[in-house]
Amino acid sequence: MTLPVPEIGTAPPLGKPRFVNMPSWMWIDADGWEPVSATASVGAGSVTVVATPERVVWETGDGHQVVCDSAGTVYSPAVFREEGSPDCGHTYTSLPPGGAGAEVDLVAVWEWSVAWSTSTGDGGELEGLSTSSEVAVPVSEIHSVVTHTR
Repeated sequence: MTLPVPEIGTAPPLGKPRFVNMPSWMWIDADGWEPVSATASVGAGSVTVVATPERVVWETGDGHQVVCDSAGTVYSPAVFREEGSPDCGHTYTSLPPGGAGAEVDLVAVWEWSVAWSTSTGDGGELEGLSTSSEVAVPVSEIHSVVTHTR
């Protein structure tokens, strides 16, 4: 049984900076957000293992962790919300140690619960599994300058 690796999506898009004090959105490809199963025959019976997606834990690269109970909402200008993602987002509150434009590692860890059952009705829970992926995202700042003109 092979579990999908999270395909990370963000707004601002990958390669573009996240700005301090401005919300960013995070999601993984929702097409994989469904149970994955494998069945093996053993003599006259069979055993089935089912992995069910539970949550995505994001390590944001600034010491914070965001836990999302779904794949997250893909950003669209039509659903833009000033306050950020409705279910999976993060706001960086300071620049990384390298200063403006420095990259931090954004890691998505997709956690799965795993259960087994047999054709005779036996079954139970197994230790959970996880898959992960990582991208580097730049973090920067926007400054406004007020000038006096006459």
